[in-house]
Amino acid sequence: MKNALRILIVFTILMSAFAFAEEDFVKTGINVGPLPSVAFSSDTGFQYGLLANIFFYGDGEVYPDYYHNLYVEWNQTTKKAGLAQVTYDSKYLIPGIRVTADLSYITKQAWGFYGFNGAESVYNSDWVNRDAATYKNSLYYAMQRNNFRFTANFQGNITYKSFRWLGGIGIMNFDVASTSSTRAWDTSFVDQRTLYDDFVDWGVIDAEEADGGLVTYAKAGLVYDTRDNEACPMSGLWEELIMTYAPGFGGLNESGWLQLSAIHRQYFTLAPKNLSLGYRFGYQGIIAGKQPFYLQGNMPNSRSNIDGLGGSKTVRGILGSRLVGDGYGFANVELRWKIVRFNFIGQNW
Repeated sequence: MKNALRILIVFTILMSAFAFAEEDFVKTGINVGPLPSVAFSSDTGFQYGLLANIFFYGDGEVYPDYYHNLYVEWNQTTKKAGLAQVTYDSKYLIPGIRVTADLSYITKQAWGFYGFNGAESVYNSDWVNRDAATYKNSLYYAMQRNNFRFTANFQGNITYKSFRWLGGIGIMNFDVASTSSTRAWDTSFVDQRTLYDDFVDWGVIDAEEADGGLVTYAKAGLVYDTRDNEACPMSGLWEELIMTYAPGFGGLNESGWLQLSAIHRQYFTLAPKNLSLGYRFGYQGIIAGKQPFYLQGNMPNSRSNIDGLGGSKTVRGILGSRLVGDGYGFANVELRWKIVRFNFIGQNW
């Protein structure tokens, strides 16, 4: 861990040493942005790995937009979570259609499981505190949850650029199990009961869902997007209204369901080029049918899926997947500061 931090510090100092401003810089050809995938979360621990964002700008005519973008990442964490991901995005692969595709394998040896109905579910911190008299198991509020997924989303203009239709498909396979069977942690956790085990025994989790399953779905919706820059917006709106449908026939899914997702985002410039404010309101809920319990944390959007509330992608400061249910709303607000920008070795950083 210390070595990874030292490498990150040296890398940052080296890059900053070459920093300079070039206001009219236009990137052409390929821009490769390799970085260490380093982060910390109380849910998954210290993260280490590599990522690269590869942009193809061609002749630079559409810069700062791009013709093609390929994003690749591999990481592991000290709490036995992992990600292997390849994402492709382009407005130019198919004329008039934006294509965003994602292929990922996400492993969680101790994915948070706190029950259902959000804050109404009981959370007793003493049950996971080794020093407490009522201690049960440090992984009592966790389960294994590995997910292999492929998604493809398509967008086309209804009006010029801002107002678009959305269509998409997804295939996700979930392997779910109790943390009491994992050998990834020390063996003192083996055969200790968890909330997941209790819910299976009590029948709260259906037997046919208890070990995961295959999920296939289609989605359709509307997108309104006036962001000035997609990667780092300083102004504009980004609205999404999405319906996701999983058929409950033909052996495609264990049960069918229809879900509504709505997200409103807005961005404001506080200091030109450097400091912005963004906020978001969102809601999603099951309109009909029954969604498998292991999918309730999944949050569909116009690009791919986010794996549950909590963390930098949704709402900071809450336990990952602490709030799940058939329907819920959420909101967040952030200040975003672009600390440094520079050109180095022919790349725009």
